[in-house]
Amino acid sequence: YRDVPFLSLSGDFAWDGQRTMLREVRLQHGSGELKAELLDVPEDFRLNVESTISPSVAQPLVSTKLRQFLSEWEWPQPPHVHLAAQGTSRDPQTWTGEGTIAQQRAAFRGVWMNSGSASFRFGDGALTFDNLRITRDEGIGTGSFTYDFARHEVRLANVQSTLRPADAIYWIDPKLFKAVVPYKFRQPPNVTTNGVVRFHGGKGDHLELTVEAPTGMDYVFLGKILPLERVTGRLLFTDDRLQLSDVNATLFSGSVKGDADISLAKGDPHYRASILVDAIDFPRLTDLYFKYDTAHGRLNGTYEFTGLGDNARTMRGNGKVTLHDGDVFAIPIFGPLSGLLGSILPGSGYSIAREAHASFSIRDGVIHTDDFNVSGKIFGMVGHGDLFFLNDKLDFDIRMSANGPGFLLAPVYKLFEYEGTGSLAKPVWRPKRF
Repeated sequence: YRDVPFLSLSGDFAWDGQRTMLREVRLQHGSGELKAELLDVPEDFRLNVESTISPSVAQPLVSTKLRQFLSEWEWPQPPHVHLAAQGTSRDPQTWTGEGTIAQQRAAFRGVWMNSGSASFRFGDGALTFDNLRITRDEGIGTGSFTYDFARHEVRLANVQSTLRPADAIYWIDPKLFKAVVPYKFRQPPNVTTNGVVRFHGGKGDHLELTVEAPTGMDYVFLGKILPLERVTGRLLFTDDRLQLSDVNATLFSGSVKGDADISLAKGDPHYRASILVDAIDFPRLTDLYFKYDTAHGRLNGTYEFTGLGDNARTMRGNGKVTLHDGDVFAIPIFGPLSGLLGSILPGSGYSIAREAHASFSIRDGVIHTDDFNVSGKIFGMVGHGDLFFLNDKLDFDIRMSANGPGFLLAPVYKLFEYEGTGSLAKPVWRPKRF
Protein backbone atom coordinates (compact mmCIF):
# COMPACT_ATOMS: atom_id res chain seq x y z
CA TYR A 1 0.00 0.00 0.00
CA ARG A 2 1.62 3.28 -1.16
CA ASP A 3 4.79 1.29 -1.87
CA VAL A 4 4.84 -0.23 1.65
CA PRO A 5 5.11 -4.06 1.29
CA PHE A 6 2.77 -5.69 3.83
CA LEU A 7 2.71 -9.47 4.14
CA SER A 8 -0.96 -10.06 4.96
CA LEU A 9 -4.18 -8.40 6.10
CA SER A 10 -7.18 -9.97 7.81
CA GLY A 11 -10.18 -8.80 9.83
CA ASP A 12 -13.95 -8.46 10.12
CA PHE A 13 -15.82 -5.50 8.68
CA ALA A 14 -19.29 -4.07 8.26
CA TRP A 15 -20.33 -1.29 5.88
CA ASP A 16 -23.71 0.18 4.93
CA GLY A 17 -22.62 2.85 2.52
CA GLN A 18 -22.14 5.55 5.15
CA ARG A 19 -20.82 3.75 8.20
CA THR A 20 -17.80 1.48 8.48
CA MET A 21 -16.68 -0.83 11.29
CA LEU A 22 -13.54 -2.94 11.36
CA ARG A 23 -12.78 -5.50 14.10
CA GLU A 24 -9.90 -7.85 14.85
CA VAL A 25 -7.83 -6.37 12.05
CA ARG A 26 -4.38 -7.95 11.76
CA LEU A 27 -1.78 -6.42 9.48
CA GLN A 28 1.49 -8.30 9.03
CA HIS A 29 4.76 -6.66 8.02
CA GLY A 30 8.33 -7.89 7.97
CA SER A 31 9.08 -5.82 11.10
CA GLY A 32 6.06 -6.86 13.18
CA GLU A 33 2.28 -6.93 13.49
CA LEU A 34 -0.47 -4.35 13.88
CA LYS A 35 -3.84 -5.05 15.49
CA ALA A 36 -6.65 -2.53 15.09
CA GLU A 37 -10.32 -1.72 15.50
CA LEU A 38 -11.98 1.14 13.64
CA LEU A 39 -15.31 2.97 13.60
CA ASP A 40 -16.07 5.51 10.88
CA VAL A 41 -19.49 7.18 10.88
CA PRO A 42 -20.49 10.70 9.85
CA GLU A 43 -18.84 13.24 12.19
CA ASP A 44 -17.31 10.47 14.31
CA PHE A 45 -14.12 8.50 13.75
CA ARG A 46 -12.44 6.16 16.26
CA LEU A 47 -9.34 4.02 16.00
CA ASN A 48 -7.57 1.67 18.44
CA VAL A 49 -4.18 0.25 17.50
CA GLU A 50 -1.65 -2.15 19.03
CA SER A 51 1.53 -2.29 16.97
CA THR A 52 4.99 -3.83 16.91
CA ILE A 53 5.62 -2.65 13.34
CA SER A 54 8.53 -0.23 12.94
CA PRO A 55 7.15 3.35 12.87
CA SER A 56 9.50 4.13 9.98
CA VAL A 57 7.23 1.95 7.83
CA ALA A 58 4.53 4.59 8.22
CA GLN A 59 6.55 7.41 6.64
CA PRO A 60 4.88 7.19 3.20
CA LEU A 61 1.46 7.17 4.89
CA VAL A 62 1.69 10.24 7.14
CA SER A 63 1.98 14.02 6.79
CA THR A 64 5.22 15.66 5.68
CA LYS A 65 5.97 17.06 9.15
CA LEU A 66 5.44 13.73 10.91
CA ARG A 67 7.43 11.99 8.18
CA GLN A 68 10.39 14.27 8.89
CA PHE A 69 10.15 13.51 12.62
CA LEU A 70 10.07 9.74 12.01
CA SER A 71 13.03 9.96 9.63
CA GLU A 72 15.27 11.09 12.52
CA TRP A 73 14.77 7.77 14.36
CA GLU A 74 16.48 4.39 14.08
CA TRP A 75 14.85 1.24 15.50
CA PRO A 76 16.86 -2.01 15.35
CA GLN A 77 13.83 -3.55 17.07
CA PRO A 78 10.38 -1.98 16.63
CA PRO A 79 8.75 -0.38 19.67
CA HIS A 80 5.48 -1.57 21.17
CA VAL A 81 2.83 1.10 20.59
CA HIS A 82 -0.75 1.38 21.84
CA LEU A 83 -2.85 4.18 20.36
CA ALA A 84 -6.46 5.31 20.79
CA ALA A 85 -7.58 8.11 18.45
CA GLN A 86 -10.81 9.88 17.69
CA GLY A 87 -11.90 12.68 15.41
CA THR A 88 -14.64 14.03 13.19
CA SER A 89 -13.43 12.19 10.07
CA ARG A 90 -10.83 9.74 8.82
CA ASP A 91 -8.53 12.71 8.09
CA PRO A 92 -5.65 12.47 10.64
CA GLN A 93 -5.60 16.28 10.88
CA THR A 94 -8.89 16.05 12.86
CA TRP A 95 -7.70 13.40 15.30
CA THR A 96 -6.88 13.65 18.97
CA GLY A 97 -5.77 10.72 21.05
CA GLU A 98 -3.44 9.12 23.51
CA GLY A 99 -1.38 6.00 23.97
CA THR A 100 1.81 4.44 25.25
CA ILE A 101 5.13 3.49 23.70
CA ALA A 102 7.92 1.22 24.94
CA GLN A 103 11.09 0.49 23.04
CA GLN A 104 14.46 -1.17 23.42
CA ARG A 105 17.66 0.14 21.85
CA ALA A 106 16.99 3.03 19.47
CA ALA A 107 18.59 6.24 18.20
CA PHE A 108 17.23 9.74 17.71
CA ARG A 109 19.34 12.10 15.60
CA GLY A 110 22.15 9.57 15.73
CA VAL A 111 22.33 9.46 19.56
CA TRP A 112 21.53 6.02 20.98
CA MET A 113 19.53 5.01 24.03
CA ASN A 114 19.24 1.59 25.66
CA SER A 115 15.50 1.82 26.24
CA GLY A 116 12.66 4.29 26.37
CA SER A 117 9.04 4.44 27.46
CA ALA A 118 6.33 7.07 27.73
CA SER A 119 2.65 7.79 27.58
CA PHE A 120 1.68 10.18 24.81
CA ARG A 121 -1.15 12.34 23.59
CA PHE A 122 -1.67 14.20 20.36
CA GLY A 123 -3.89 16.78 18.74
CA ASP A 124 -3.89 20.21 17.10
CA GLY A 125 -0.60 19.45 15.39
CA ALA A 126 1.32 18.57 18.55
CA LEU A 127 2.63 15.30 20.02
CA THR A 128 3.28 15.26 23.79
CA PHE A 129 5.21 12.58 25.68
CA ASP A 130 4.50 12.34 29.42
CA ASN A 131 6.05 10.05 32.04
CA LEU A 132 9.06 9.81 29.75
CA ARG A 133 11.87 7.51 30.86
CA ILE A 134 15.05 7.01 28.83
CA THR A 135 17.98 4.84 29.90
CA ARG A 136 21.58 4.82 28.75
CA ASP A 137 24.71 3.24 30.17
CA GLU A 138 25.58 6.37 32.16
CA GLY A 139 22.15 7.28 33.54
CA ILE A 140 18.48 8.03 32.94
CA GLY A 141 16.26 10.86 31.76
CA THR A 142 12.66 11.52 32.83
CA GLY A 143 10.04 14.20 32.27
CA SER A 144 7.69 15.51 29.60
CA PHE A 145 8.17 17.11 26.21
CA THR A 146 6.00 18.25 23.33
CA TYR A 147 6.96 18.20 19.66
CA ASP A 148 4.67 20.84 18.16
CA PHE A 149 4.61 20.53 14.38
CA ALA A 150 2.12 23.38 13.97
CA ARG A 151 4.11 25.95 15.96
CA HIS A 152 7.53 24.57 14.98
CA GLU A 153 8.76 24.20 18.53
CA VAL A 154 9.77 21.70 21.20
CA ARG A 155 8.53 22.31 24.76
CA LEU A 156 10.15 20.61 27.75
CA ALA A 157 8.72 20.37 31.28
CA ASN A 158 10.70 19.14 34.29
CA VAL A 159 13.02 16.96 32.24
CA GLN A 160 15.51 15.53 34.74
CA SER A 161 18.62 13.81 33.49
CA THR A 162 21.80 12.07 34.58
CA LEU A 163 22.79 11.58 30.94
CA ARG A 164 25.82 13.09 29.20
CA PRO A 165 24.75 16.69 28.45
CA ALA A 166 26.38 16.84 25.01
CA ASP A 167 24.36 13.80 23.90
CA ALA A 168 21.07 14.78 25.55
CA ILE A 169 21.16 18.34 24.17
CA TYR A 170 21.40 16.91 20.65
CA TRP A 171 17.98 15.34 21.13
CA ILE A 172 16.59 18.75 22.06
CA ASP A 173 18.27 20.86 19.37
CA PRO A 174 21.52 20.06 17.48
CA LYS A 175 22.38 23.76 17.17
CA LEU A 176 23.02 23.88 20.96
CA PHE A 177 25.61 21.09 20.82
CA LYS A 178 28.68 23.33 20.38
CA ALA A 179 27.70 25.46 23.37
CA VAL A 180 27.67 22.44 25.71
CA VAL A 181 30.75 20.52 24.49
CA PRO A 182 33.39 22.61 26.39
CA TYR A 183 32.04 21.50 29.77
CA LYS A 184 33.85 18.23 30.52
CA PHE A 185 32.01 16.66 33.44
CA ARG A 186 33.79 13.73 35.07
CA GLN A 187 30.46 12.00 35.63
CA PRO A 188 27.13 13.00 34.07
CA PRO A 189 25.64 15.82 36.17
CA ASN A 190 22.11 16.14 37.48
CA VAL A 191 20.34 18.42 35.00
CA THR A 192 16.79 19.77 35.13
CA THR A 193 15.47 21.31 31.91
CA ASN A 194 12.42 23.48 31.23
CA GLY A 195 11.47 25.72 28.35
CA VAL A 196 10.94 25.94 24.63
CA VAL A 197 13.16 25.64 21.56
CA ARG A 198 12.00 26.72 18.12
CA PHE A 199 13.04 24.81 15.01
CA HIS A 200 13.06 25.54 11.27
CA GLY A 201 14.68 28.91 12.00
CA GLY A 202 11.96 30.21 14.31
CA LYS A 203 12.57 32.77 17.05
CA GLY A 204 11.52 32.58 20.67
CA ASP A 205 13.93 30.11 22.29
CA HIS A 206 13.83 30.08 26.09
CA LEU A 207 15.44 26.94 27.47
CA GLU A 208 16.65 26.83 31.07
CA LEU A 209 18.95 24.17 32.53
CA THR A 210 19.96 23.90 36.18
CA VAL A 211 23.08 21.82 36.72
CA GLU A 212 24.48 20.03 39.75
CA ALA A 213 27.76 18.14 39.31
CA PRO A 214 28.90 16.71 42.67
CA THR A 215 31.89 14.96 41.07
CA GLY A 216 32.99 18.15 39.31
CA MET A 217 34.28 18.96 35.86
CA ASP A 218 37.51 19.86 34.07
CA TYR A 219 37.58 23.25 32.37
CA VAL A 220 40.36 24.68 30.22
CA PHE A 221 41.38 28.23 31.19
CA LEU A 222 44.49 29.97 29.82
CA GLY A 223 45.77 26.68 28.45
CA LYS A 224 45.51 24.69 31.69
CA ILE A 225 42.85 22.28 32.95
CA LEU A 226 41.17 23.54 36.12
CA PRO A 227 39.79 20.65 38.24
CA LEU A 228 36.55 22.20 39.47
CA GLU A 229 34.64 20.32 42.19
CA ARG A 230 30.98 20.38 43.30
CA VAL A 231 29.82 22.51 40.38
CA THR A 232 26.36 24.09 40.28
CA GLY A 233 24.88 26.64 37.91
CA ARG A 234 22.10 27.80 35.66
CA LEU A 235 22.18 27.97 31.85
CA LEU A 236 19.62 29.93 29.86
CA PHE A 237 19.48 29.50 26.08
CA THR A 238 17.59 32.22 24.23
CA ASP A 239 17.78 33.26 20.57
CA ASP A 240 21.49 33.07 19.61
CA ARG A 241 22.50 33.58 23.24
CA LEU A 242 23.65 31.58 26.27
CA GLN A 243 23.61 33.10 29.76
CA LEU A 244 25.36 31.39 32.67
CA SER A 245 24.39 32.52 36.17
CA ASP A 246 24.70 31.39 39.78
CA VAL A 247 27.77 29.36 38.83
CA ASN A 248 29.50 28.01 41.93
CA ALA A 249 32.33 25.53 42.36
CA THR A 250 35.27 24.68 44.57
CA LEU A 251 38.82 24.86 43.26
CA PHE A 252 41.98 23.97 45.18
CA SER A 253 40.12 24.08 48.53
CA GLY A 254 38.70 27.53 47.74
CA SER A 255 35.55 28.78 46.05
CA VAL A 256 34.80 30.05 42.56
CA LYS A 257 31.74 32.05 41.52
CA GLY A 258 30.94 33.37 38.10
CA ASP A 259 28.52 34.33 35.36
CA ALA A 260 28.73 34.79 31.60
CA ASP A 261 26.78 36.06 28.60
CA ILE A 262 27.84 34.29 25.39
CA SER A 263 26.71 34.97 21.83
CA LEU A 264 25.76 31.89 19.81
CA ALA A 265 25.04 33.88 16.65
CA LYS A 266 26.85 32.78 13.53
CA GLY A 267 29.84 35.03 12.88
CA ASP A 268 29.47 36.84 16.22
CA PRO A 269 31.38 34.95 18.97
CA HIS A 270 31.50 37.78 21.53
CA TYR A 271 31.10 37.09 25.23
CA ARG A 272 31.16 38.78 28.63
CA ALA A 273 32.07 37.05 31.89
CA SER A 274 33.03 37.67 35.50
CA ILE A 275 34.84 35.46 38.02
CA LEU A 276 35.30 35.72 41.78
CA VAL A 277 37.71 33.40 43.59
CA ASP A 278 38.14 33.13 47.35
CA ALA A 279 40.75 31.31 49.44
CA ILE A 280 42.24 29.39 46.50
CA ASP A 281 45.20 27.26 47.59
CA PHE A 282 48.13 29.20 46.09
CA PRO A 283 50.67 26.32 46.07
CA ARG A 284 48.40 24.12 43.94
CA LEU A 285 47.70 27.00 41.56
CA THR A 286 51.40 27.81 41.06
CA ASP A 287 52.16 24.13 40.56
CA LEU A 288 49.50 23.90 37.83
CA TYR A 289 50.49 27.02 35.89
CA PHE A 290 54.20 27.36 36.69
CA LYS A 291 55.34 23.91 37.92
CA TYR A 292 56.71 25.65 40.99
CA ASP A 293 56.29 24.26 44.50
CA THR A 294 55.55 26.50 47.47
CA ALA A 295 54.18 25.69 50.90
CA HIS A 296 51.78 28.51 51.78
CA GLY A 297 49.21 30.98 50.59
CA ARG A 298 45.57 31.74 49.84
CA LEU A 299 44.53 33.68 46.74
CA ASN A 300 41.47 35.93 46.42
CA GLY A 301 40.46 37.86 43.33
CA THR A 302 37.89 39.19 40.89
CA TYR A 303 38.02 39.52 37.12
CA GLU A 304 35.47 40.95 34.66
CA PHE A 305 36.23 40.53 30.98
CA THR A 306 34.98 40.36 27.41
CA GLY A 307 36.31 38.65 24.32
CA LEU A 308 35.69 36.97 20.98
CA GLY A 309 35.53 33.17 20.98
CA ASP A 310 38.76 31.40 21.92
CA ASN A 311 40.99 34.22 20.62
CA ALA A 312 42.92 35.20 23.78
CA ARG A 313 44.25 38.37 22.16
CA THR A 314 40.73 39.82 22.02
CA MET A 315 40.23 39.38 25.77
CA ARG A 316 39.82 42.68 27.61
CA GLY A 317 39.09 43.03 31.29
CA ASN A 318 39.84 44.39 34.72
CA GLY A 319 40.38 42.73 38.05
CA LYS A 320 41.95 42.63 41.47
CA VAL A 321 44.01 39.94 43.16
CA THR A 322 45.19 39.46 46.75
CA LEU A 323 47.58 36.88 48.20
CA HIS A 324 47.54 36.14 51.93
CA ASP A 325 50.28 34.31 53.83
CA GLY A 326 51.92 33.22 50.61
CA ASP A 327 55.18 33.24 48.71
CA VAL A 328 55.03 35.69 45.82
CA PHE A 329 58.43 34.40 44.71
CA ALA A 330 56.69 31.15 43.80
CA ILE A 331 55.70 32.98 40.61
CA PRO A 332 58.67 32.46 38.28
CA ILE A 333 58.77 36.04 36.99
CA PHE A 334 59.44 37.31 40.54
CA GLY A 335 61.59 34.40 41.72
CA PRO A 336 64.98 35.99 40.92
CA LEU A 337 64.12 38.97 43.13
CA SER A 338 64.38 36.74 46.19
CA GLY A 339 68.12 36.33 45.62
CA LEU A 340 68.62 40.03 44.91
CA LEU A 341 66.83 41.10 48.07
CA GLY A 342 68.50 38.38 50.11
CA SER A 343 71.90 39.79 49.16
CA ILE A 344 70.86 43.17 50.58
CA LEU A 345 69.49 41.77 53.83
CA PRO A 346 69.91 38.01 54.36
CA GLY A 347 66.60 36.29 54.97
CA SER A 348 64.51 39.19 53.73
CA GLY A 349 63.41 37.62 50.47
CA TYR A 350 60.85 35.23 51.91
CA SER A 351 59.83 37.79 54.52
CA ILE A 352 58.97 40.38 51.91
CA ALA A 353 56.79 38.07 49.88
CA ARG A 354 54.18 37.11 52.49
CA GLU A 355 51.32 39.41 51.39
CA ALA A 356 50.56 40.93 48.00
CA HIS A 357 47.78 42.71 46.15
CA ALA A 358 47.28 44.44 42.81
CA SER A 359 44.63 45.71 40.47
CA PHE A 360 45.17 44.88 36.82
CA SER A 361 43.82 45.17 33.31
CA ILE A 362 44.16 42.85 30.33
CA ARG A 363 44.15 44.04 26.73
CA ASP A 364 45.69 42.69 23.51
CA GLY A 365 47.46 39.87 25.33
CA VAL A 366 49.02 42.16 27.95
CA ILE A 367 48.43 42.17 31.71
CA HIS A 368 49.06 45.69 33.03
CA THR A 369 49.20 46.87 36.64
CA ASP A 370 50.05 50.21 38.22
CA ASP A 371 49.84 49.17 41.86
CA PHE A 372 51.56 45.85 42.43
CA ASN A 373 52.26 45.83 46.18
CA VAL A 374 54.04 43.23 48.31
CA SER A 375 54.22 43.46 52.09
CA GLY A 376 56.51 41.73 54.58
CA LYS A 377 57.75 42.09 58.13
CA ILE A 378 60.93 43.92 57.14
CA PHE A 379 60.50 45.42 53.67
CA GLY A 380 57.89 45.69 51.00
CA MET A 381 57.87 46.13 47.25
CA VAL A 382 55.80 48.26 44.92
CA GLY A 383 55.78 47.93 41.19
CA HIS A 384 54.12 48.53 37.86
CA GLY A 385 54.45 47.26 34.33
CA ASP A 386 53.30 44.83 31.69
CA LEU A 387 53.28 41.05 31.35
CA PHE A 388 52.92 39.97 27.71
CA PHE A 389 51.43 36.54 28.35
CA LEU A 390 50.89 35.73 24.67
CA ASN A 391 54.34 36.89 23.53
CA ASP A 392 56.18 35.51 26.60
CA LYS A 393 57.92 38.67 27.75
CA LEU A 394 57.71 41.32 30.45
CA ASP A 395 58.45 44.99 31.01
CA PHE A 396 58.17 45.57 34.74
CA ASP A 397 59.66 47.92 37.36
CA ILE A 398 59.86 47.18 41.09
CA ARG A 399 61.35 49.13 43.98
CA MET A 400 61.68 48.41 47.68
CA SER A 401 59.51 50.21 50.21
CA ALA A 402 59.92 50.66 53.95
CA ASN A 403 57.89 48.52 56.32
CA GLY A 404 58.38 47.61 60.00
CA PRO A 405 62.07 47.64 60.99
CA GLY A 406 62.90 48.52 57.40
CA PHE A 407 61.58 52.01 58.09
CA LEU A 408 65.10 52.89 59.31
CA LEU A 409 66.28 52.54 55.72
CA ALA A 410 63.45 54.62 54.25
CA PRO A 411 65.77 57.39 52.97
CA VAL A 412 67.64 54.94 50.78
CA TYR A 413 65.00 52.42 49.71
CA LYS A 414 64.50 54.25 46.41
CA LEU A 415 68.02 53.23 45.51
CA PHE A 416 66.87 49.64 45.27
CA GLU A 417 64.85 49.71 42.06
CA TYR A 418 64.82 46.89 39.53
CA GLU A 419 63.59 46.50 36.00
CA GLY A 420 62.49 43.16 34.61
CA THR A 421 62.85 42.15 30.97
CA GLY A 422 63.18 38.94 29.00
CA SER A 423 60.75 36.04 28.98
CA LEU A 424 58.13 35.24 31.59
CA ALA A 425 59.70 31.85 32.22
CA LYS A 426 63.27 33.20 32.52
CA PRO A 427 63.11 36.90 33.39
CA VAL A 428 66.15 39.11 33.80
CA TRP A 429 66.08 41.59 36.70
CA ARG A 430 68.64 44.39 36.78
CA PRO A 431 69.17 47.30 39.20
CA LYS A 432 68.05 50.57 37.62
CA ARG A 433 70.49 52.84 39.51
CA PHE A 434 73.72 50.82 39.56
